[in-house]
Amino acid sequence: MGEAMRAIRTMAAAGLLLAGTPAAAQVADPLEQTTDPADRAVMAEAADAVSSRKPDLARLDAVLAKLPRPTPLRGMVQTVRAGALAMARDPGPAVAAIEDALRLLPDDPRPKLVAVHIFTFSGSPQRAADLWLAASREAPDFARMTDRYVLDALTGRLAEIGDRARADRILAREGEIGYSAALAPERSGTALAATLEAMRAGKVDEAATHINAIADPDDLMTLYIDRRYAALWPRIAEWAGDDLSGQSLRYTQELRRDWVASDTFDTATPYARRLASLRAYDVVIKLFLPMFDRVQPGGDVAGAEFLAPVVARALASTGRGAEARALLAKTAAALPDAAREGGNALNIDAAYLTLAWLDADWPDVIARSDAFLKQAKALGTNVNRNANLAVQARRACALFRAGREAEAQPAMAEVLLAQAVLPDPALDVLMCRGDTAGARALVIRRLADENMRGWALRFVQPASPGDATPIARLMRPIAQAVRTAPDVVKAANAVGRILPQPVDATLPKGFDPYRAQPTAAPLGTGAT
Repeated sequence: MGEAMRAIRTMAAAGLLLAGTPAAAQVADPLEQTTDPADRAVMAEAADAVSSRKPDLARLDAVLAKLPRPTPLRGMVQTVRAGALAMARDPGPAVAAIEDALRLLPDDPRPKLVAVHIFTFSGSPQRAADLWLAASREAPDFARMTDRYVLDALTGRLAEIGDRARADRILAREGEIGYSAALAPERSGTALAATLEAMRAGKVDEAATHINAIADPDDLMTLYIDRRYAALWPRIAEWAGDDLSGQSLRYTQELRRDWVASDTFDTATPYARRLASLRAYDVVIKLFLPMFDRVQPGGDVAGAEFLAPVVARALASTGRGAEARALLAKTAAALPDAAREGGNALNIDAAYLTLAWLDADWPDVIARSDAFLKQAKALGTNVNRNANLAVQARRACALFRAGREAEAQPAMAEVLLAQAVLPDPALDVLMCRGDTAGARALVIRRLADENMRGWALRFVQPASPGDATPIARLMRPIAQAVRTAPDVVKAANAVGRILPQPVDATLPKGFDPYRAQPTAAPLGTGAT
């Protein structure tokens, strides 16, 4: 939910892109293209205005007024001005400015890359995707400078509208141009996308060459339970084991290596999420709670807002709810004002809501959902749709369980309306209400839907015992009844397969989570 601030920081660099970087040698310089005498008279002023790390919108407006003709120099100014308008959360004028820049500099990747940020967060992810792909062909060096958070937001929003083919093309292209994939989940996702691209093209042998690079067992599951990819099943089993346990061990070790090498919140978060998904809550607490000793107001806390919810949930799941809330409060207090204004603080708000949800504390769920949705509305399209619907689903459930059926109806309707592309919230609402027939029908419809089949096949796989939280005790029996219903099983086996036992349910055999931890000294041989 921190897309806004990440996008703002990257768009602020648009002036640097235009002012000259090593990548700039790949494209024509608008200043060198300026031949009009009237434009040349303000060229120095324009160059100075766009070169600032923090563009001044009033100054850019003044320069633009002196450039009424459709020239490359005007396009350069409009590119940076569009970024400044987006930083000011003025999407309408930002879109108008970047459209002008795209027309005036059709062969320059820089307006396209600024447009990627603007269109991603203003509701046009498909156009953003096409522009990024075009820019990556025109100037790969520029495309590699795109902020990771923005690309994650872009592929996520494409998935939200059911355009998984474009999302996979973006991810595959990242690998083709050598885009920095610093984190293990990103490397795995890129390899999965390349595999899916090859399979869509009927290139099974090429797809098989990517299997070893798909590190995350959850990504491998995408292929391993869907009959569309049955030709890859033997290769996956050979590499990862019939139950994917071999890859589970390798991936957990890879996540640990990333964290041990850097000791940052960014590398700690995927490792902590992995351990939490395996219900190794005590390990999560022991390894990562001490990292919050460094979280203080005014300090470098970037990324803490993403790790804190994982650790807080681990604390709550082990009966330490008061400590969980204290951790969230400490992290929230340390976030800079920009993070609060840009939406990053919503991660903490959502974490508080999750704690209330785990406890099935319906009044608190309702109150925190209302607060979240109010703040999300103020942030507009900077908050992704999936997050809003997930909160609406919890709110609808809480209202229903609190006996406020009439109030639950609008939220439930909004969630169910989006079930074709975002089925998780809809399924949660139906199961919360005890509507097993409705839940079964939803899963069967998604099994028949090629775009959402993977989601449904994952749902029907055998489930591990799970947590003992109040919400788990409420929902687990209903979920089990849905996934084992004969009509659901029949529909699943027609398009995929149901594995005989849960996959990735516990820490992999042979993995010692305390074997290696961050240190200032380089690691020796065998420190994995």
